[in-house]
Amino acid sequence: MSNIKIIYTILVVFFFVMGKSIAQASLPEAGSLGAHISLSVGKYVPLSNLKRAFNTSPYLGIIGGIKLDDKWRLDPSLTLFFPQSNERVFIIASDSLVLGRVNTLSGHLGGSINRVEKVGRRTFIEARVGAGFSFLQTDTKKQDVSEDSNDNYYGSETVFLNAGLGVTVFAFEQSYVGLSMNYYFTPYNLFSQNFNSSIGNQAISIGITYGL
Repeated sequence: MSNIKIIYTILVVFFFVMGKSIAQASLPEAGSLGAHISLSVGKYVPLSNLKRAFNTSPYLGIIGGIKLDDKWRLDPSLTLFFPQSNERVFIIASDSLVLGRVNTLSGHLGGSINRVEKVGRRTFIEARVGAGFSFLQTDTKKQDVSEDSNDNYYGSETVFLNAGLGVTVFAFEQSYVGLSMNYYFTPYNLFSQNFNSSIGNQAISIGITYGL
């Protein structure tokens, strides 16, 4: 499976759907923070054992909002992070252990259900829970794999669960800024045993959001 092809296809569909959803969005006077599209940048922070695999790293998130009613919203999202690591981790190959670094583009693709509360004329707070697909890649090529394969490097493709909080302020007429924090639980060895069992599975992201 090619992660780049997957990301490209998803981005095309994502922007098409969100472009139609946001066409009718305007500054809310009451009720929820409704249809929107936003970018989030910040830090992706590994916790516990995952800190041994890579360091705090930059991330970029693309988030859409689909209004369900005045209190609930569905947010499809793509979060890409760029692992920074000088340490090597054990990778379980077919008949041996090899060493590699987690320093290749990785991320989460999924969605969350958001509960939104208006606390001021232009200010909203929200809580979310979500799930989706996750991938983590290393710089180490697989053994005995053809050069034209779409899956040449060791890594993990699995699922994730997340929960988070956010504060959003409409600082401009038709756009807003906000702060967001998310917790991720990602069992990297759930479907494949490419990593040592102690690699870890927890992280948080803390970032600034700008949206329309």
